[in-house]
Amino acid sequence: MALYGYYRISTADQNPDHQIDALTRAGVEAGNIFGDTASGAKASRPALDRILSLLEPGDTLKITRLDRLSRSVQHLINLGADLRAQHIELHVVEQGIDTSTMEGRAMFGMLSVLAELQRELIVANTNDGLAAARARGRVGGRRPKLTQRQLDQAQKMYDEHAHTVEEIADAFHVSRPTLYRHLTAHHEGRDCALVVYRGKTGKTDASNRRLGETGADESVQLDTDRKWWPIAPGRRPHLKAIVYVAAGAVVRVRAVQGDLTKWREDDRGYCDVPVTGPLTDLQIAQQLPTLHLRPGDPRPHTRGKLREFLLL
Repeated sequence: MALYGYYRISTADQNPDHQIDALTRAGVEAGNIFGDTASGAKASRPALDRILSLLEPGDTLKITRLDRLSRSVQHLINLGADLRAQHIELHVVEQGIDTSTMEGRAMFGMLSVLAELQRELIVANTNDGLAAARARGRVGGRRPKLTQRQLDQAQKMYDEHAHTVEEIADAFHVSRPTLYRHLTAHHEGRDCALVVYRGKTGKTDASNRRLGETGADESVQLDTDRKWWPIAPGRRPHLKAIVYVAAGAVVRVRAVQGDLTKWREDDRGYCDVPVTGPLTDLQIAQQLPTLHLRPGDPRPHTRGKLREFLLL
């Protein structure tokens, strides 16, 4: 009768030493301990498959806790039934479950249900928290490697053909793939739209200039919508529209008027772009047939990104 041990960690950053030490104290030899790096819901577990192929009648499989073994309560129940059918015992070291006894088999069934319930509660609470955060304009995830100002500058450097992508990436201390994910090409002559992500209603800057959604009439909103945007000279002839997004949805689309002599530019290179009034769905279809966005369409906001170009 041989003893085998199995451990699992969810990510490579976690340390399995605690589980390995517990299995060793339970009498499992080091050569009979196998482990996977996989999330609790992931189906593929090569080490578990390996250990199951080695187990023979009379052997015992030892784990530290039930949640280290199974990805779902149904998988746990099926696995337990398969082990019993092959006369292989399961010993859960830290929870005191031993299926060689009647009490252990009963406890195995109850704890498997509780383990699944706990996981579902964690998932539900996490989703509730994320939804509440998104409703307040906050999104989770890793902090962006480039600020919006850096993204604007990188895009202008790229659009002006003054630097290669590698030179721009070196200047901002990021990799080329990271930079490519943020850049939108126009060198092949394709038209584009500028997508603008808006914040709170009525917000103003130090000069008392309105930013974002004004909550005021069209003349005030138009004045806010048309300025100020960092658009390189080489891209300006290709800019056909500005799409405004607030609270995760498109609120309006304005066409860009084509006369470049009417554009104004400040000392930062930011532009005051002449735009039309809000376009209707029919006008968007007629003037911007390849723009697949309409007022009311969802447009999730990526953390740290205030604007981006969208090729038409």
